[in-house]
Amino acid sequence: MSEAYIGRRSAIGLGKETTHGTKAAVEVWIPKESWLLNPSFEEAQDTSGYGVIDEVYDSFTTKNSSSCNLSGIVRDNFIGYLLLGAMGTYTPVKCFTGASITGTPKRWDVVTGGILKKIIKIWDVNYYFFSGTVSEGEIEGTDWSGTFTEVSGVNGHFFERLNSNNHPSFTMYDDDPIAWSYAPYCMVNTFEISCEVADYVKFSCEMMGKQMQDNETAVTPVYTDDNAFTASMAWVRFADTEDLLNNAGTQCMQNFRLTINKNLTDVQCFGSTDIDSLHNQQFTIDGDFEALYTSTTLRDYVINSQKKAVRFSAINTNVEPLDWEGGEVYPSIYIDCMKVGLNEWTKTDSLNEVIKQTMGFSGQYDNATGATLEILLINGNSTGY
Repeated sequence: MSEAYIGRRSAIGLGKETTHGTKAAVEVWIPKESWLLNPSFEEAQDTSGYGVIDEVYDSFTTKNSSSCNLSGIVRDNFIGYLLLGAMGTYTPVKCFTGASITGTPKRWDVVTGGILKKIIKIWDVNYYFFSGTVSEGEIEGTDWSGTFTEVSGVNGHFFERLNSNNHPSFTMYDDDPIAWSYAPYCMVNTFEISCEVADYVKFSCEMMGKQMQDNETAVTPVYTDDNAFTASMAWVRFADTEDLLNNAGTQCMQNFRLTINKNLTDVQCFGSTDIDSLHNQQFTIDGDFEALYTSTTLRDYVINSQKKAVRFSAINTNVEPLDWEGGEVYPSIYIDCMKVGLNEWTKTDSLNEVIKQTMGFSGQYDNATGATLEILLINGNSTGY
């Protein structure tokens, strides 16, 4: 009798492909709450009439592909691979503090050796994240200058939307007691981050790929102890523009959801039942959140068609700080929607419960910043993605 097993004994891993569709080795094993890496089939049927009332005479599998639906808890390291798949562009950034600054440093200012990608206010201190080979000391921007000190132990990872229809692909691995399988050319179709009071910050990710294949040799899952995020570590902020988010007040939230939609399409060619390639199409963002109904401010955003910048952030202060000297920077994630349209609003009507309000929003391209969405992940990973 074949061995039976429960889902907890299965494992899923992925590796980033250098060339689309060329098998890559496993780089990370992802703890999951639920997942399926399954083959997907399409069938052509021969419904020719043979003098009988039976409809189908023959059939043939004409298309093979694979799909993966993965969900779990957002942790500070492996999530970077899924963010790369969702956004398309990854840039390692170094963290600095500044002193004796004249003028106002601005996001995306070009400096010697790199670019100021992001400014994040953590507690009461502004931290500056530079790409490239920027080193500490005197740094000059377009109309500002100052003395900057690199914060040791802090590794920043900056994700932005790649303006291309050929986003990064991965090889997905399926390990269980029955078989070792993999699917190349897997791309993110949808990626969602959600958070609910008294729970972990969660993710769900739908991926599509080429036909599943048997792996020639056994693979051994190896997991790392990443740091998880919970709702008690999370905040939501609204501001008129992205540069004002650092000083915006936090909103009392009960839940929050943000979904990236890539709208994948596959291409199949004559001569094979496997798909040939995958392409992301239009890039869209939508989401919603629930808050107490204590004023008409959020409702009026919708009525007046106001646009807002929105930040969802989470900081895990239950672990050791990354910067041992300063002790202020912890594993964290910052998700900035540069401009959202708040397009739905309802309030609850229960007679015996506190009244709450639910709002829906859509991410929109912000011409002033040249972006729709930016994500900064901060952790101890010095290797990157």
